[in-house]
Amino acid sequence: MNAIFTRTSVRKFEDRPVEKEKIENVLQAGFVAPSAGNQQPWEFYVVTKREMIEELSRTSPYAVAAAKAPVVLVIAARTDVIFPTITDIDCAIATENLWLELE
Repeated sequence: MNAIFTRTSVRKFEDRPVEKEKIENVLQAGFVAPSAGNQQPWEFYVVTKREMIEELSRTSPYAVAAAKAPVVLVIAARTDVIFPTITDIDCAIATENLWLELE
């Protein structure tokens, strides 16, 4: 519960790489999220290439802060699953797991 109540938003980043072990731990938290019918419709993309991060930061007004991040995680939903109408919910649950591991 502590991670839920103490969660913060970060919009300024240090200019240094993120350790591979930390990225793997965050991804593992997403992989173990529950999903309808255990369909696990998520795909996680780890983006470290500066040009791609800057391009992604322009995809939404809410993504602008990501331009200076050393790593960006992109969560995508597959549609070739048993319950395609629930993939947004499943991916949201996995995303919350990612956020909580980041704390």
